[in-house]
Amino acid sequence: MKVRASYTRLLVSDLEASFLFYRDVMEFKLTVEDMPDGYAEFEVGEMKLSLFRRQEMAEMIGNEHKPLNAECQDKVALILTVADLDEAYHQLRQKGVKFTTEPMNNPYYGIKTAYLRDPDENLIGLFQPLV
Repeated sequence: MKVRASYTRLLVSDLEASFLFYRDVMEFKLTVEDMPDGYAEFEVGEMKLSLFRRQEMAEMIGNEHKPLNAECQDKVALILTVADLDEAYHQLRQKGVKFTTEPMNNPYYGIKTAYLRDPDENLIGLFQPLV
């Protein structure tokens, strides 16, 4: 089976808040905006990131009867590479973003990292190579 990456879809409960976060705070390039139908898509480097209503997806696949939230650890993280992590960290903090960690070096993996959350509590990791 041949597979190629298409895009990452985040299933969100508050589409408008997530849309504004990725458009205005993260400043991702908007490529598709169809808010009445519950969909938005952004260009993030060579990747596409789409937003879709969580409840609508649950109805489409027949699991709307399952609990919406459960106390658990993260199951997925959106990982983005940036050229200057300290600069990105400071720019996002000026926009009111609260990080779960401050920038830290991880010499084992040869990267510098910081983590934050979007309005739907999705975990986002910002990485910079330590070259």
